[in-house]
Parts: sequence; C-alpha cells; structure tokens
Amino acid sequence: MATSSTLSTFKSALAFGGARPSLFDISVSKPTAMKLTGVFTDMATHCNVSAIPPLTVTPIERQYFGRTVKIPGDMVFGDLNTTIINSEKYSVRNVIDEWMDGINSHVGNESYSDSTSWAGEVTLTQYSKDGESLMTWTFIDCWPQTVSEIALSYDTASDIEQFDVTWAYNYYTSAKGKSTNLTTTFAKQE
Repeated sequence: MATSSTLSTFKSALAFGGARPSLFDISVSKPTAMKLTGVFTDMATHCNVSAIPPLTVTPIERQYFGRTVKIPGDMVFGDLNTTIINSEKYSVRNVIDEWMDGINSHVGNESYSDSTSWAGEVTLTQYSKDGESLMTWTFIDCWPQTVSEIALSYDTASDIEQFDVTWAYNYYTSAKGKSTNLTTTFAKQE
C-alpha cells in the first residue's frame, strides 16, 4: 500500500462528504408560443428521480497501415430521463400530455414547424447538504419525447402512482453554483 493512501487522505479529499444524489430539483419552462393551460409549478416536488445525462464523443475510425485510428467525431448528448410522482390532480401529467398534443395533435395530426413553438427549457440543479447550489444544467430546445404508462393494479394498495418522461433536447449548458439556494415550498393541495 502506498504511504499517501491513508484514511485521512481519503477523508480530506471528500471534505464535505461528497455530493448526494437526493439533493436536486428540476424546473420546466414551457414553449412560449404554445398556449398550454397547465403550469409546471409541481415539478420540483413531484420529480423524484432524474440523472445527469451521459455525454459521448463518437469516434471516427479510419484504417492506416493495417491499424484502426480513432479521431474524435461528433458530440452526442444522452436523453434526460425523469420519474414523476402522479398526484390526484394529474398536475404534471396533464401539462406534458397537452404539450405533446401541441407538438403533434392527437386528432388532427398537425404539428408546429419552428422550434420556438414546441421547444422549452429544463433546468436541473444539484444542491449541497446546506442548500447551496452546486451545479446547474440547462437543457436547450427541450421537449417531452416519451411518456410512460401509469401502472394500475388492485394488488398495489399502498403506493403512489408514478410515470417516466424522456426529454429530448439539442444540447445542455452547465454552470457551477449558478442557481439560487434551495427554496422549494409546499403549496396547499385543494
């Protein structure tokens, strides 16, 4: 064992105990041109699972003297996946369904032609244990690509419904500590 590999060295490298995956929130800004009746005020409290999407630079492979040479190619942003708790008001689910209907209507099969009409923005913020913003990711030209089913069963008596949403976007930006402090408030349910 190397002399620099001590418990105190490890502890000092994680002076604040490391980032915690449960300290995050998400906010969604709908497309400004789309006339949606619902609002995403419950997203911060109802989105209980997310992930920082993967980022990949795909290689371009070329053959040279019998060897494969890899050259950095295009950047690929992975999908943003969320799991959302469903309320009895369907507050988040209804807005997402309405947004998807606005992208390509269920009945008329009509769609918008420019991204300002159908694309919004999603902001994912991770917090420290004292409520300070650590990192903020902003997903640009974002829209709900897939909404999963909501499972119903007589066997599931003591659980809360949830559903998954896959968000497509063009790219994201990240900023260290850019967002304000955690200020999630709980509104009275009617």
